[in-house]
Amino acid sequence: MKISAKRVAAMGVLLAAACIVFLIESLVPTLFPMAPYVKIGLANVFVLLVIIYFGAWQAFVFVLAKNLLTALIAWSTFAFLLNLAGSLCAYLVMAGLYAAVFPRVSLISVSICGAIVSNIARVSVVVLLMQTPSLYLQLPFVSVFSVAAGVIVGVLTILSVKHLPERLTNYK
Repeated sequence: MKISAKRVAAMGVLLAAACIVFLIESLVPTLFPMAPYVKIGLANVFVLLVIIYFGAWQAFVFVLAKNLLTALIAWSTFAFLLNLAGSLCAYLVMAGLYAAVFPRVSLISVSICGAIVSNIARVSVVVLLMQTPSLYLQLPFVSVFSVAAGVIVGVLTILSVKHLPERLTNYK
């Protein structure tokens, strides 16, 4: 498959934006002291945009590149494992739902499912690394937070899709 320079440039801009948003979000103090590894995941707006405009395969490469770049900048193996698990699981769910049920199901629903799975994966990684299965008791609370985070990411994605000019989004 041949990829145009315009597509590569657009993916680069989206990747840079996702990394910047991720890094800014990582500077914000933890929202919940009992679960400091739970986050909103605003960079998933860009993952959803790549799924929509470029397809699932490019979004997979995008997720891997985003995690590698942010790991190099943040320089934390623990954070890399958490973010990679959350990002890959969210990607798999969002790409699968987008391909299977969109537009019968809204982008907000796709985003909510991705956020829930992402935070479950992150909690699971913490449980595995710290060997504390009791942390699974946080899942109901984490899932409620994930719904709110998914709504935020979904609304931001819908607004982006709605208001971006076609000349910036036509990469076929």
